[in-house]
Amino acid sequence: MLEEVILIVTLRSSTLKLDLAPSIGGAIAGFWHDNVALMRETPEQALRDGLVRQTSCYPLMPYSNRIAQGRFSFEGFEHRLVLNFGDHPHSIHGNAWQRPWQVAAADDARCRLVLIHRPVGDEARGWPFAYRAEQLFELSPDGLTITLSLENEHHRAMPAGLGLHPFFPKRPGVRLQFAAKRVYPNGDDSLPVDSVPVPDDWSYRTMRELGEPRLDNCFAGWDGTARIAYVQEKIALTIEADPLFGHLVVYAPTGRDFFAVEPVSHVNDAISRPDVAGHGLKVLKPGERLTAQARFGVEVLS
Repeated sequence: MLEEVILIVTLRSSTLKLDLAPSIGGAIAGFWHDNVALMRETPEQALRDGLVRQTSCYPLMPYSNRIAQGRFSFEGFEHRLVLNFGDHPHSIHGNAWQRPWQVAAADDARCRLVLIHRPVGDEARGWPFAYRAEQLFELSPDGLTITLSLENEHHRAMPAGLGLHPFFPKRPGVRLQFAAKRVYPNGDDSLPVDSVPVPDDWSYRTMRELGEPRLDNCFAGWDGTARIAYVQEKIALTIEADPLFGHLVVYAPTGRDFFAVEPVSHVNDAISRPDVAGHGLKVLKPGERLTAQARFGVEVLS
């Protein structure tokens, strides 16, 4: 049996290289400065098997994180989504990361991917509204810029959100810095409870070693900047996100060789929590579009 060939689109600019896997959820398969991985490297077997959850980064559209039990009510209609994350009891991260994307345009340092979703048949349980999503990747000598776009192509209004789920190597001594006003602890059901001021154990307002914070939480009032420093490799990443990304999810599981720092537009399960102040979820009328940009700046440390 012939092995399926996976399309990889490679962008280069000076010392930076970016691999994209459009057919695997529009994911990033690798991001390097020379031979140093700036995002978690995707195993070859994961690419062959289409395992999006093992890639370097994937898009979160048309919502980020969890929708409780995959059920929500919107404008008088009840919707039930497929539980799309293994044995997880909630729907998670939208459906764009589980669909193949198409290459609309590409050159040496730039690539635009497109996904058109139509809620027909089983696809309706992934998301019950029609939409068009785009990702624009632009590589320059000093970093990567990703522009996400989500357009409502349904005949009714739809709830909408955006996010990115980049994974980073958890190397010895890796340091993290970001500032946020509050954080949402999780209950036993993995859903957020009321936000609280950021406790000292979870505060990275001053850059410090990542450690083992046991984080899988959404931070509110994020100022749009985060910094990751690999001291031994003498390289740093600075994430700068548009104001639409007013929340930051940090996932740092204990004993794993990766962590995630995710710019997102809204609180986890925001669709079920319309009364939460500043929840961040948007409503797009037919034909309206949501667009936001995040940049991953690369700096060589002295």
